[in-house]
Formats: sequence, C-alpha cells, structure tokens
Amino acid sequence: MARAKLLELLQVAGNLGLIAGLILVGVQITDSNRIASAELFGSSVGSVISINTEQLGDSPGEAMSRVLYDPAAAETSDLYIADRIYDALLRQLVRVHVFDAMGLYGDDELVSPAGFVGLHFEFFACPYGLAWLDQQIELFDTRGNEELAILTSLKMLRELAGAESARVRLEDRLKRVGALLARLDDS
Repeated sequence: MARAKLLELLQVAGNLGLIAGLILVGVQITDSNRIASAELFGSSVGSVISINTEQLGDSPGEAMSRVLYDPAAAETSDLYIADRIYDALLRQLVRVHVFDAMGLYGDDELVSPAGFVGLHFEFFACPYGLAWLDQQIELFDTRGNEELAILTSLKMLRELAGAESARVRLEDRLKRVGALLARLDDS
C-alpha cells in the first residue's frame, strides 16, 4: 500500500517535471525567436549603414570638418556626406531603441538611447545638423507619433546639439590642449 502510494507520488512528480520542462522549452523558443528577430533587424540596419558609408568617398572627415567647424565653407558634396552620416546615425539610434525595447541591453546606461544621444549629439551641432534634426522631428511628429521614444531621443539630440556649436566646443578643446601643453613646458 505504501509502495503504491510512493509510486503514485513519483508519477505525479514526474508529470509535473515534464510540464515544467515543456514550459521552459516554450520560454527558450520565445527568447530564441526574439533574439533572431533582433539579429535580423540589426543586420538589415547594418546593410543600409554600409550602403551609406560606401557613399562617403575618400575624405569624409574633411567634409564633416567643414560642415561642423566652418559651415560657410561647406559645399553641396560635404552636405551630402553629412546627410549620409546623419542617416546612418539615425538608423543606429533606431536599432538602439529596438534592442532596448526588447530588453537586450540590460542596465548599461551607455548602451541605451540616452547613452547614444549623449555620445553622438556633437555630430549635429552645426546649422546643417540642426536643420536635419528639425526635419526628422517634423517627419516623426506629423505622423501622430508624439509618444514614440525615438522622437524623444531626436528632440534630446536637437536640444544638446543646439546648446553649443561644434566649432565652439572644438575651440574649447583646443584651449584646454594649449593649457595642458603649457603646463608640460613649465615642468
């Protein structure tokens, strides 16, 4: 009698273990699908970014320098290069938002939409960059998407980039370098 009861309890425990195992397999399949979707999305964004960077030509740094630090000297080809860089940055920001919404980044502040904005706003700290951001904000805003997280990030990019021009920030860095070099010369 006791042995039959024990066998019955073991059978119930085994069935419960089987059900728990099936639930875990379902959770793993869901996570795998989520990760595969993120990889597919990331890959498609990466492809477009590659296309953008292939169009930058031999000296994108020189073009961006004119756009950022000497806007009056920027030519149409410089603005095109800036446009491709801005588009690539926007797509990266969208990818950051998607991955963040999927919970794939964890708690790292730098790897978040706000972290991305904080690291990249200076690319837009010029008249062309500000106008480009204004256009993107308008495009997202006119679609009735005012609650979109990407719109919040674009507005934050605009606010940070508009606070001080890239040229002023560069001049400040150059002064700091000069002061550091002067201290080294004195020692």
